Amino acid sequence: MKRYDLSALMRKAWHIFKKTAAKKAIAFGEALRLAWRWLKVQASNAAKIETAAAEAGVTGEYHSWAGWQSLGREVIHGSKAIFQVEVDTPERGEGKTFRKSFFVVDQTQPLIAVA
Repeated sequence: MKRYDLSALMRKAWHIFKKTAAKKAIAFGEALRLAWRWLKVQASNAAKIETAAAEAGVTGEYHSWAGWQSLGREVIHGSKAIFQVEVDTPERGEGKTFRKSFFVVDQTQPLIAVA
């Protein structure tokens, strides 16, 4: 039997619920269903990303644009992605995908603080 991180599941469900509460009224049960779908596709998405990184020959640290943002770095304008992957996204609907681009640390710079 597969084990899931239920704490992460509930955090994601509350995040979805709070994010959509201002826009439209959805029940918490619907947010929980979306969180379950999100949790189930994470393993397949991680496998797709690892495979694409191996095919591209990337050995160092790599993240998406948002991943570098969360680490306090930004992608340098005009940098071309080292590789791209079609990942599933249950938030946009069943069977929907989007292309996610990944960059290495050499293509980033520290975030510039705006005063």
